[in-house]
Amino acid sequence: MNSVERYSEFAVMTQEKPAIIEPRPPAAWPFEGRMEINNLVVKYAPDLDPVLHSLTFSINPQEKVGIVGRTGSGKSTLALSFFRFVEPTEGSILIDGIDIANIGLEDLRSRLTIIPQDPTLFSGTLRSNLDPFDQYEDSEIFESMRRVHLLPSSTDDTVPVPSKAEVNTNVFKNLEMIVTEGGKNFSQGQRQLLCLARALLKRSKIVLMDEATASVDFETDEAIQRTIRTEFSFCSVLCIAHRLMTVVDYDRILVLEHGRIAEFDTPHALITNTESVFHRMCKNSGEFDKLTKMAKNNANTK
Repeated sequence: MNSVERYSEFAVMTQEKPAIIEPRPPAAWPFEGRMEINNLVVKYAPDLDPVLHSLTFSINPQEKVGIVGRTGSGKSTLALSFFRFVEPTEGSILIDGIDIANIGLEDLRSRLTIIPQDPTLFSGTLRSNLDPFDQYEDSEIFESMRRVHLLPSSTDDTVPVPSKAEVNTNVFKNLEMIVTEGGKNFSQGQRQLLCLARALLKRSKIVLMDEATASVDFETDEAIQRTIRTEFSFCSVLCIAHRLMTVVDYDRILVLEHGRIAEFDTPHALITNTESVFHRMCKNSGEFDKLTKMAKNNANTK
């Protein structure tokens, strides 16, 4: 009976929209990474209440925006909406002037990059995880790992097969290194950095991070944030933050409450406003002085 029940469920499951819709977007799209969200309403089912209520905001090219809010405020739902894992009930999302609802899912999802909270690796090799479709040269793969500090800057990537001693010193020198299921033969931080290297290889203009550093220690978090600031400078970045320290030096902060926009301004403007939700969140974090100093320094460098 369980089999019959499952068969019945899959038989009536709603199908996703087409993978390819003509005319397809230009090969270079997204061109800049400008995003415009207009009156976005999202429900998980027609008979349920909206999770996102009429969100309207815009993000400039190469802007770094942190998304914060309590659990259930709609942060992850907003991220899923960009990939159309959840279709909007009303409103639109425009990326460089093109409504993503009019684009095939394959074209849309292949042009954006998401770095999830739980870094995903597959059984195979380092090469197959970083470049599953054989699109890049070995030198490009090594360079991406070097830029996320998995390899030292002096790495010699001209040696096709490193010696056993070299592999024991740094396993990332060998692209044929076996990756077990889920990447369990690497630490959490290493898996996260590999996901960053994969994102760098892709060179997307838009990168979404869904609490990507929630499961790593502060030192690794700081290393990942340094990488994002330097290596993703050409991208527009949306970062769902688990730690306020992660996004306090971003260009702007989007604060969500119950699926609505509570605030959207620079970190310094929000943290110095004693009436703001972000100010209260920083106060409750126990690191208010440090966050204030970082926000002020960031404002002074803009």
